[in-house]
Amino acid sequence: MESPEESTRRYFVYLPNVPLAIVSLVVFILFTIYLSVRIHRSRSRKFLYILPITALMEAIGYLIRILCSTGGTSLGKYIAMTFFLLLPPNALALVNYKALGEVVRLSNVPAKNFFLHPKFITWFFFSSDIFSFMLQGSGGGLMASIESAQIGKTIALVGLAVQLFFFASFAFITVYVHKSPKYNYIVEGQTNPKEKMVRSLYITLILLYIRSIYRVAEFATDHGGVIAAAEWAFYVFDTLAIAVSFVAYCIYFMGNYLPKRDAINRDISSATISSVSSSDELTRAENGIEMRPSDKMKFTHNNI
Repeated sequence: MESPEESTRRYFVYLPNVPLAIVSLVVFILFTIYLSVRIHRSRSRKFLYILPITALMEAIGYLIRILCSTGGTSLGKYIAMTFFLLLPPNALALVNYKALGEVVRLSNVPAKNFFLHPKFITWFFFSSDIFSFMLQGSGGGLMASIESAQIGKTIALVGLAVQLFFFASFAFITVYVHKSPKYNYIVEGQTNPKEKMVRSLYITLILLYIRSIYRVAEFATDHGGVIAAAEWAFYVFDTLAIAVSFVAYCIYFMGNYLPKRDAINRDISSATISSVSSSDELTRAENGIEMRPSDKMKFTHNNI
């Protein structure tokens, strides 16, 4: 019967460093708490809750890694750990896609090219992210079994290659929007919100790209390869890259550079009142009823 240490080495090649895993666990728990509180208190857009959820997934992944190191590793544990550590960056990419889509939408620039339409930026890249997510998840699960490891490696590599391609495509659109003076918008209390938003996008895109390249190299050199057997490489090119991405999301907090939830609700209410006012005026005109000055003042006041 295998000892806990032998079972762990069979899946990891090495014994995972417990202190490093504990530090990573604590760091991502802190990111989860901080971002959840900040998003809630600032009444930022709801899609930003993806950030603390992703940090929580990372924390769960490192918790499982600790359990694997201290109590032995089973196939179920390894698959769960792979899922929670391999896939969260896809969620961070989704936040970036949605943020850039909002920058384009708020700028109110007519989309001459389909790839500059806000919905295309968000949903096309979101769909590619889900596709890549599914490939990486299924490939990572198959790699945990010796019999299907080669097939799993190929599927995971395809998923990572798809992710790298769409990251590069998204980076191109980000640079175009950043350099074009047409794309600009105003957020109350912020000077040049687009510039600060783009800084967050650039930093995190570069870090996520580095992390994806590392994962491609890891899978390409097989389970027992030089890269897969080097735990320091995992902590430098995966853990540190994702952690610094979260630091960037905290420093350049996207919620500051987009309209708040209550501001959006006010805009919708104003638009509704304006629509009702226009409809009422049209009805009065069709019926030959002249609108009193007091009524006009009332509608004008409501629209402010």
